[in-house]
Amino acid sequence: MSDAALIQAHQAGDGSAIAELMVRHKPALMGMLTNRVGRDAEDLYQETWARVSRSIDTYDERGSFKAWLFQIARRLIIDHYRRSGTQVRLVQSPEKITPSSIDRRHPDQVLMAADVHRVFEAVVSTLDAPTAEVVRMRLRDGLSFKQIAEQQGTPINTALGRMHRALKRIRQALMDEELIDNGRQR
Repeated sequence: MSDAALIQAHQAGDGSAIAELMVRHKPALMGMLTNRVGRDAEDLYQETWARVSRSIDTYDERGSFKAWLFQIARRLIIDHYRRSGTQVRLVQSPEKITPSSIDRRHPDQVLMAADVHRVFEAVVSTLDAPTAEVVRMRLRDGLSFKQIAEQQGTPINTALGRMHRALKRIRQALMDEELIDNGRQR
């Protein structure tokens, strides 16, 4: 029986359908969780299925159930590290991260960095050219707002305003993707 058929069976009242999905996806899900959180994997496994049970009615059948399941688990991993005080810092694009630069205690940092980088670049690509230039000069090149204003031939308040508008859009996009919560990393 396919995942979609099991979901339909569950929605029709079959109490064993979720149990079958759990058995089917346990090896892959536990493997991913163990690789990311070690000994806390079992707790996150249980929480993943609790969330699946609560939100199975919102599952969109056009997508893969396994992808949806792993997305729920990934968000729980992010919450797990947020609660434990681990902070993810994007210091370079994910393509430049080397195996030796990964903190082995927190392997989910690479996943989080890739997600933040993807959202950041997507937003910056939609900004008007002068605003995108301010963001890149400030964050990539480390220029002061005075230096940026001089290079752009604009008042410093214009450079500050551009940065403010850009950061507001980036923050909103990160919140929409549930990568931050009201400006704090998850």
